[in-house]
Formats: sequence, C-alpha cells, structure tokens
Amino acid sequence: MTDESAAARKTRVALLFGGRSGEHAISCATAASVLTALDRRRYEVLPIGITRSGQWVLMPDDPGPLQLDGDVLPEVPEAAGELTLPMGDQRREVLVTYPDRMPEALGEVDVVFPLLHGPFGEDGTLQGLLELAQIPYVGSGVLSSAVAMDKHYMKVVLAGHGLPVGPYTVIHPHQWRTDKAAALDAARSLGSPLFVKPARAGSSLGITKATDVADLEGAIIAAQEHDPKVVIESQVVGREIECGVLGAPGGTVRTSLPGEIKLSDGEFYDFAAKYLDTSGVELSCPADLS
Repeated sequence: MTDESAAARKTRVALLFGGRSGEHAISCATAASVLTALDRRRYEVLPIGITRSGQWVLMPDDPGPLQLDGDVLPEVPEAAGELTLPMGDQRREVLVTYPDRMPEALGEVDVVFPLLHGPFGEDGTLQGLLELAQIPYVGSGVLSSAVAMDKHYMKVVLAGHGLPVGPYTVIHPHQWRTDKAAALDAARSLGSPLFVKPARAGSSLGITKATDVADLEGAIIAAQEHDPKVVIESQVVGREIECGVLGAPGGTVRTSLPGEIKLSDGEFYDFAAKYLDTSGVELSCPADLS
C-alpha cells in the first residue's frame, strides 16, 4: 500500500451493541446516537448487534430502528448468519457464518467501539475477549471495567485511596440463602431511607428506594432479579454532578465540563426518568459550581 493510499484509507470501526444484559435496549439507543454522529468521510462503520441470546449479527448502517421511540424499546433481531471475530494470528478477517452456505468475509477491523451496557459488555468480559483477539478497542481495560461495574469493589477501591464513601452493606447470595436475618439486620442498621441496588447493573435497573424497613426484603428480591449480589446504601443528601473523563495511552486525560441532574419530584434518577419520561428532569451543563 502506498503512503497516499494508506492516508486516504478510512479507519474501519466495528460498533458493538445490544447484548445479553437488561440494558439491551439502551445499548441500541446508544448505537443510534453514535451511528448518527460518526463522520463517514473518516470512518467506515461495521454495525454489529448482539441479540439477547448472545448471537452476533451484522446490522444495517441505519440509526432509525435503534432509536428510542416513546415506550417502544429497540431490539437486535435474530438472524440466519452469525458473525465471528478472528481469534488467532493467521486470520484477521471478521466472518459471517451460515448453516447452509459458505462463510462471508467482511474484511479486517481496525478498532472496536463497544457500546454495550451492563454485564457481558461493561464488566471486563468483552474487553478480555477483545484482548484475546488482539483487536484494539475504545474504553477502559479489563480490570478497570470489572471494578467499576461492581458497586461493592468500586467502593473498596475508592475508600482504599482515601476518598469518602457513604455507609453501605453488601448482601452476597450465599448469605441471603443461609442467614437472611443477619443480612436484613445489617441493612436496617443503616437507617432509613435506603437505596437497594444490584451490585453489577446499570441504568438504574432493579433499584428501589426503601423508605420503610417493611419494604426492604421486597426491594432486595427485586434487585436480585438483575444480580444475586446486592448493595444497600444509606441515602446521601446532596447534588448529583456528573463528569466525563477520556484517557489515552501515555497518560493524557481530557474531561468534560461538569453537568448537574435535577429532579422536580425529589425522588431518584430511575430508568424511566433517564430514558422514557424526562419531563421531570432538568439537565444543566456546566453545573453551577465554584
């Protein structure tokens, strides 16, 4: 390849979205945003959807079907062909295999842009797969993805670095099976109200604000529908400030301006407020901070 042709070649980006977690639809909506924003003059896009059953399928380069439309949540459909990544040094092409015909080669991928939310996407498992396949990818690595996805271990790391963490307790599945009373007592000792959360889930799925101890067991069971490990936290009264951080090899770090999330009803930023009915949510950026 000449220098001129190499310079003219577009970077081939594989977008990964959908997935096996409860945040499948939100991942599709994220993909719609990225498909809309990517500059086709610079990037060639290979959209790869992962169905709820875990099948990898080639999707059209069209954000429309992936967008949130009222209460209708987008979905990656099952397909006849299944996409596979190269896992060795000999073959570097992405393939689509079919049960009744020859595989179709889709060429090599320069970088994977993971847009998966939740388990099997943000938790280090996908990042480990891409490391094994020796394919560069966007975002955090295996360890940081795994730690940040687990609310329990994230608190351990933050506290280990001297950062303040609110009062909390963790209910492990074995403890819940063998000594439920002790688990409930530990949670009640935190006071009220409490926030009961799946330890390894996002988008506020499975989270309950328990204002009465009588609601606690039901809130734990609801969280366990998303993760058998549950984190219970005391309410922290304050403001909700968010900030995006982008790192690069060599230690270069860029940050966004801080933004603030304000809720008119005084409750918490749940799944519906984030994605379905945002009428009671005010997002301000930059936040009013000193």
